[in-house]
Amino acid sequence: MSSLLRNLAALLSASLLALISTAASALPAAPSTPRILESGRPFMIYGTAWKRSDTSRLVADAIRSGFRFVDTACQPRHYFEAGVGEGWVRAAQELGLSRRDVHLQTKYTAYRGQDPKNIPYDPEASLEDQVRQSLARSLENLKTTYIDSLVLHSPMETHEETMRVWRTFESFVEEGTVRSLGISNCYDLDEFAALYDDAQVKPTWLQNRFYSNSNFDVKLRAYCAERGVHYQSFWTLTANRAALASSEVGEFARSKGLTPQTLMYAFVMRLGHSPLSGTTDGGHMEEDAELMRRVQRGERIFQDDNEVRRMADLLSVPLDDVPPETWRDAPDL
Repeated sequence: MSSLLRNLAALLSASLLALISTAASALPAAPSTPRILESGRPFMIYGTAWKRSDTSRLVADAIRSGFRFVDTACQPRHYFEAGVGEGWVRAAQELGLSRRDVHLQTKYTAYRGQDPKNIPYDPEASLEDQVRQSLARSLENLKTTYIDSLVLHSPMETHEETMRVWRTFESFVEEGTVRSLGISNCYDLDEFAALYDDAQVKPTWLQNRFYSNSNFDVKLRAYCAERGVHYQSFWTLTANRAALASSEVGEFARSKGLTPQTLMYAFVMRLGHSPLSGTTDGGHMEEDAELMRRVQRGERIFQDDNEVRRMADLLSVPLDDVPPETWRDAPDL
């Protein structure tokens, strides 16, 4: 009897693996991370804040759908970083992906941004050691030997402290543990320019809210474009809900075979930027992934500059203050 049960269990296990393999092969193929970066076309990033115990499942679902860039942080207050590690590994095993096929981005968060009851490093240690301990925890959580992108979650209280963190970041790049660097929540052009000027390893990424309170980072985005810094937008939908709910945006989206939300993402990518999507809805995840595939195929979502201006006007996003080459010469999206 026990032999029969073992054989039955083995048969069920094999059937389940075959089912997973079949389902994975049925998914539309997604370009690999190296190919996406080499294309020069913008992409979307899966954001993992506030996912808690659902993080692992949602990250795996996002990668199955076609996301290849995942954003997290070593900040237990808002992120379950270990869940990101579990999720990407599970999806990669199912889809036959290697580590280089998935871009993992995480952040060092200063003490003031942490939950005092759950800090992922020794708060009594030197600032440099706090950063080192944070990276060590991220590597463990994410089940990897290197980080594709390490981001400073926000500028420190002084430029001197920001540069102390950055110098430690640079040492990780020299060691090969980190591939690229960035900063988030930096809305002051002078502050970002000071970091850029003083950095030996220049920032590759700037990740900010894309909203009217900062005038949509017009000057910062132009500065980044001139220096090859890649702009990532978050809060892209939440901060623009009223505009996206308008009948005009809805009609425009339908004419493109998109929802207002995916049209917004397409617009941000047309400007040359990469938006974060933190959706927990499977249908929306598939819509986002399909948009990415259309972009990566080089499909022209906006037919001409007039359509770009129309969308900008509907969202009240300034274009006249931005050098034309930063959006007119963007890839055909």
